[in-house]
Amino acid sequence: MSVAVARAVPADAATLAALRYRWRTEEAGESGPSREAYVTLMTEWMAAHVTSHVAYLARDADGSAIGEAWRATVDRVPGVARATRFSAFVQAVYVTPEHRDRGVGTALVRRLIDEARADGLDYLVVHPSRRSVAFYRRLGFADADRALELRFS
Repeated sequence: MSVAVARAVPADAATLAALRYRWRTEEAGESGPSREAYVTLMTEWMAAHVTSHVAYLARDADGSAIGEAWRATVDRVPGVARATRFSAFVQAVYVTPEHRDRGVGTALVRRLIDEARADGLDYLVVHPSRRSVAFYRRLGFADADRALELRFS
């Protein structure tokens, strides 16, 4: 399958929002505002988070949006040896059901990894679903024995 992955730009906000709305309503069973209201919310949110969140958009050969992935960068406390330190979370990786198992998710996350490496990040973290653990391991992610999590809900 021919897929093109690019870093999203502000003009892609409605497309990214539509993909995420589809995912969260159709597959996760969430309910909330209308699709149009969510697009507005997401467009405003993207504008407010342009320095910390980078989105990647996958399109098929005819230009239709078929997937997205997000990188949420964290500016870490300066170290002694290196004052500038960044890490990031891989978030909201989604491929439309009809395009899964064709390399789209791999292309999205590889692009995200390549840019994170080029941007000098120290590491990436992902909280995979049970279904996606093997996928992330194939891309080089490994268990981190020092990560702990405290959930509030």
